[in-house]
Parts: sequence; C-alpha cells; structure tokens
Amino acid sequence: MGLFSKMAKSAAFTVLAAAVVNSFAVTVNNPIMYVDSPDPSIVRVDDAYYMVTTTMHFAPGVPVFKSTDLAQWRTVGYAYQTLSNGNNISLNGGQDAYGKGSWASSIRYHKGFFYVLTPSYTTNRTHLYKTADVENGPWSEVQLPFYHDPSLFFDDDGTVWVFYGSGDQISYVQLNDDASGVKAGGKSGKVGGVSVNQVTGTNNYYVQQEGSHMEKVNGEYYLFTISWPAGKSRSEIVYRSKNLLSGFSGRYFLSDNGVAQGGIFDTPDGKWYALLFRDSGPVGRMSHLVPMEWKDGWPVPTSGSKAPATIDLPESPLPGYGMVTSDDFDSDVLPLEWQWNHNPDNKNWSLTANPGFLRITTGRTDSRIVNAKNTLTQRSFGPKSSGRTLVDGKGMKDGDMAGLVALQDDKGFVALAKDGGSYKVVMYSGNKDRESLVKSENLSDSKVYLRIDFDLPIDRGTAYFYYSTDGNTWTKIGNDVKLNYDLHMFVGVRWGLFNFATKTAGGYADFDWFKVGTDYKDEIYLDAAQDTTPPTPYGDVAAKIPGKVEAENYDVGKPNRAYYDKDGDNQGKAYREESVDIVQLDSTDKSKGYAIGYTGEGEWLRYTVNVAETGTYEVKVNMATPSENAGVKLYIDGKAVTDEIIAKQNGESDWSTYSEVSVQTKEIEKGEHALKVEIVGNNVNVDWLQFCLDKCETTSLKGFRYGMDASRTYGVYSLNGSFVGRVDASSSFDVRSKVSSLVKESGVYVVKSLTTGLTHRISVTK
Repeated sequence: MGLFSKMAKSAAFTVLAAAVVNSFAVTVNNPIMYVDSPDPSIVRVDDAYYMVTTTMHFAPGVPVFKSTDLAQWRTVGYAYQTLSNGNNISLNGGQDAYGKGSWASSIRYHKGFFYVLTPSYTTNRTHLYKTADVENGPWSEVQLPFYHDPSLFFDDDGTVWVFYGSGDQISYVQLNDDASGVKAGGKSGKVGGVSVNQVTGTNNYYVQQEGSHMEKVNGEYYLFTISWPAGKSRSEIVYRSKNLLSGFSGRYFLSDNGVAQGGIFDTPDGKWYALLFRDSGPVGRMSHLVPMEWKDGWPVPTSGSKAPATIDLPESPLPGYGMVTSDDFDSDVLPLEWQWNHNPDNKNWSLTANPGFLRITTGRTDSRIVNAKNTLTQRSFGPKSSGRTLVDGKGMKDGDMAGLVALQDDKGFVALAKDGGSYKVVMYSGNKDRESLVKSENLSDSKVYLRIDFDLPIDRGTAYFYYSTDGNTWTKIGNDVKLNYDLHMFVGVRWGLFNFATKTAGGYADFDWFKVGTDYKDEIYLDAAQDTTPPTPYGDVAAKIPGKVEAENYDVGKPNRAYYDKDGDNQGKAYREESVDIVQLDSTDKSKGYAIGYTGEGEWLRYTVNVAETGTYEVKVNMATPSENAGVKLYIDGKAVTDEIIAKQNGESDWSTYSEVSVQTKEIEKGEHALKVEIVGNNVNVDWLQFCLDKCETTSLKGFRYGMDASRTYGVYSLNGSFVGRVDASSSFDVRSKVSSLVKESGVYVVKSLTTGLTHRISVTK
C-alpha cells in the first residue's frame, strides 16, 4: 500500500458515483476547482473521469483524481512515491528541486492499462508509469529521454507516440507498440503543417508554443497547444489533419483571460468539454471547464470567444474541491491528500511512535524552513480557507521550531519554539532568499494551537497568522503576508506542518491533528473512517410529501453533507447545536417555533423526504426578508425542481414579517429522496415548506358546519388544514370509501362539500 492510505477513498465518493453525468442541475462558477490544479490531463473510462496535474517538488507525485460528475473529485492514487533519490529531490547537500520535479503529465487508458507520462527537469528524463489498477497499483516505470510537455498517444493501428516540445513547431517520436521504450528505427521529427507563427500572425511571444495534447475524434487528428503572443492573452491553439504526422492546419480554439492548456473529452451522453487552466495568483493555476461542440469538423467553445464564467454540473463542488482533508492522525497511514515537500526522510516521521499524533523528529540542523526535511503539505483553496493544528513540543530541543507554514516564495510561518528551556510562539516571514523573526511571545506550556487563514481572491492573496493557548480564543501574531506566485516554486501556496532544528538534531514535536475548512470553525473530513456516515433524517423520521417540512429539522450529519453554513457560528443559538443559524419566531415564546436565519448566498440544508406519489407539486414557502431578490431554490437528489423562489421583501430590517410564496415544482418521483434547500441572495429567514399534490388548498377548521348535503364533490383535508385531494361521491358511505382509497395513512380527515361548505370528519384505518 505504500506510505499513503488507500482507506482515504471516501464512501461519500462511492455515493457520488451514482450521480448521472447528464443531469446538469447546479450552476457553479468557473474555475470549477478553486485550487492549484495546473496542466490538467483527463481521460474518461466508461462513466468515470481520471485527471492528473503537475506535481513539481512534492512527493508522492502525479496525483490521480477521479470523478463521476465533473464536480466532485477525489485523490485515488499517485503514479510514484518518489521520482528519484537524488540530492536535489531529497533536500540534501544544500540542493533542492523547487520549481522542477515532475511537470505537465499525460494520462491515457489503453487496452486495460492506465499510463501516466511525466517529464522532469530534475532527472532530465521522461518517466512513463503503467498500471492495471489506477487506485491500488502497483505501477511500473520506463524512463525515456527528456520530452518537454509531452502527450502520450495510442493510435488505432497499434502504434504509440509522444508529441512534445516548444517553439514554432511540435516534435514527435515513436515508441514500441507496448510503450516499453523508444522504438529502434521508429519515426521521429516535426509534425507537418504545425506552425504557431502562421496561426497567430506574429513571431513575438512571451511563450511561443508548448503544452501538446494529441486527440483523435471521428477519424481525424487534433493537436492542442498553448501560445502566448506578446501583448495578447495566453491562448489555446488547435491543429487538425486527417494524417497523424502531417497535413495539419491550425486556428485559435480559445483566447480569453489566459484560460489555456489541457485536453478535450466527451461524456457518456455525448457532450464535449475542454479542461484548461488559468494562472490565478497565489492560489495557483486553477482548472476551468469549457463546454464545446463540433462545427465543420472543428472543436468550438459553446460560449463563443469567452471562457464561460459559470457552468451547469450535476452537483456543486465540495469545499476544498475534494483535494484537502482534516486529519486526526488516528490511522497508521496518511490520507492521500497529504504530500511531502520533497522526498520524506521516513525514519524521522511516525504515526505510531505516539498513536493519535504525527511525530516529526529532526535528523539534522537547518537554518531555514525551506530546507527542513519532512514538511507535510496540503493545498490551499479559495476564495477563503483556514488551517490549524495543535502541536506539543515536550520532546523538542533548544533551538527547535515546530509549527504551521504558508509555504510559497513569499511565505510566513507560526511556530512553537524551544529557547533556553522555555517555550515561545514565534512568527516569521520572508521570501525565497531569507526568513526573519517578526514576533515572539512567551508561553507557559509546551502545547500551543496554531492557525493560518488564507484570503485568496483571484490573482492576489494574503495570509494571516494566529495562536491560541486554549483552542477557543485566538490571538493574531506578527504581520499579514502578501502572497505572490513565483516561478521559483511554481506552485500555489500550501499549508505545511514542520519541525526543524537550528542547534541540535534529535528533538521531536507531536502534532495532535490538522483541521482545514472554509473558516477556522469549519472541518472538512474526507477520510473514509470519518466520512462514511450518510446524513440521517432529523428525529429518525423522513419528512412526508405531501406535507410540511419544518426548515429547522434538516438532516443530522457532518458539515457540507447535511448542511453548508459559511460562517461557522450559530448566531441564533436556538434549537440545535450545529453551526446552522436557527432563530425563534417569537423571541419570548419558544412554543411559536423556529426558522432558519442569518443566511448567506449559496448556503444549503438537506432533508430526507418520503414522497408518497409521483407528480408535480405546489410548494408554499413561508419566508421573511428585508432584502431584494432573496429566497430559496429546491433540488431533489441534486436536480433542480424549482426556479428561484423569491421572498416578499418586508422593509429595510424586517426579518419577522413572514409571507407565503407558492410555485409549482417539476415532477417528483415517488420514494425516498434528498431534498436540498439552497439559499438565494442574503438574509432570508425560512420557516417551513408546504408540499401539496397539484395545488395547496387550505382552509381554517374553525367554524365548520358538520353534516352532509347533496353535494357530489368534496375536498379532503388533514386536521392541520392541508388539502389532501378531491373525491366525487353519491352518499356518505361512498364518501368514506373514496376517502379511504385517497389517503395514504391512517388518521382523522375533514371532508368538506365544495358546494355548500358543510363538513364532517372521517376516521380512516389503513
């Protein structure tokens, strides 16, 4: 199994795999992954998508991500544990591999095997990895000569090729038919007809051409590359030919906002996409999904000349995009979301020396954090995210520092420091050349909580540093660090757990846990041992449709599974203990009930519902808001069943005046489903939702005149006044029989003549 856990494949991902790709119901923002995911290469195998991205100096390398809906991605494996054992990739002898390691990779599937091809400016070789089991391995390796930005390609005639290079033209080389090496006497050369100067009309570039991706569609060959003409946008180019090695002509595929470099693929139901990335500042290079179509044999974005700002997917991406996880270090293997900064020194880190903790022991002295062995990292994500840890330094030696780093060229870290037998919390900041002490505070204990928050709007970013002695009250320390993106490291900013010695080797630090989320109160868990429990109905009883769904009775389950609340605080402090904000309808009288309040755009709640009958329903929502264009939108099993339901605005600051708004749903099938109530706009309070088959006809039960008349049409109501249906009957016996057939459950029902208004009660036993 290697050092990284196969158990980190969440059962939640298995559930998500049931989503059908052609059910596009949720509008999400591009980039679809607000996280460092550069140089994406993607392949579809049946109904699953597999993507690889650039690794650089991290180990293990070339992560393989899997999705079944293009929204939810999970790390399922790595092509290698260590790229090589040289001094540079191992941080030995004063050398490093920052900005090098392995670069743009190509993933393919051919005759039952996955192949990953990746070049390295550290080894000056191209590494070709192969496995029959992409999630469990093992992987075999073949080393080839160095090829810049290579694309592996299997042709229908059994030949195997690599397309690669930079400049005006693109090169090719033929491999053995089993991809075991360069074919002796095979073909090599320049692809005929490929000239980026001819496509762009210039010979002045920031980047002339690179990033090859060769595809074959309907018997024709398509070579995708990127180019960055001076004074223009970084662009995606496509060349087309009926021959593999010659006869190409080219044109722009997309030239907008720097979205470029990647591949194209189709879905099982015939939709086509390009997956490309954009340089986006300190968060890194983020992947965009671009819908496309075929016109006159050419691939063309359906959004025209612009990269789409939004896209419809079956699900919303998970916070952290399935690429980060909290970790309690309770297992003896690390979840797959972790990567080491350079090759780890395996004898000096452990999950078993102190069970329930990650222990990092120093094996040498270093003057800077960028030289420290065994810095364990995870990606940051945007637009805001937070990471925190609890470190115990009782095993540290004088001069040791252990803590949490915002790892990039412009960096900062907050750490527990051992100094002359006492402990301090320190904050350092620096760049790629040096780090300096900014602030130091004395501590009375060997334990301290450390935290770094990231604010990562596109193209810029800031890191904020905190510590706590109790885990509840946080103190800001040192300076905010303005982050950048530098080609020296060539990656987005990451959190890193570290321990390094400046005086004497052999000390150790124990990390109790690492928690990551959208803010410092959020906890994203993807680990299988902690994320397999599905949400369950509140009170263990699914809400009934037709019927009323009380907004505060959302499902029981973890954040981001049963609910999504942005701020982490229960500002209403009523009814339930989760971070969802619940308020009393009457601040002095709990008996009048509760509502969901303090809401923000995009927050949502999940309800398990039992639908008694297939059909379209009228849904009536009781809401209050002072805002324009605020309300809710409803989904069943991830598919929208209503448009936005906008609440009636009740004044500048009036959250207490509730009004009912009714709309018709799309058809909802009989059975148990997951209802999601998504907040539209900001500051809308939601009290309840009433679902009625066909139309909600309600009536007050007060003042009913009991008795039958000669009417033949009757309305049937539950005792709370909810309309159940109509019956046509000729006698009181006939009414009882028809009502018994109509209703689904035992109980007492009110039957009202629709002619005279006379009513009577009927007790039904099912």
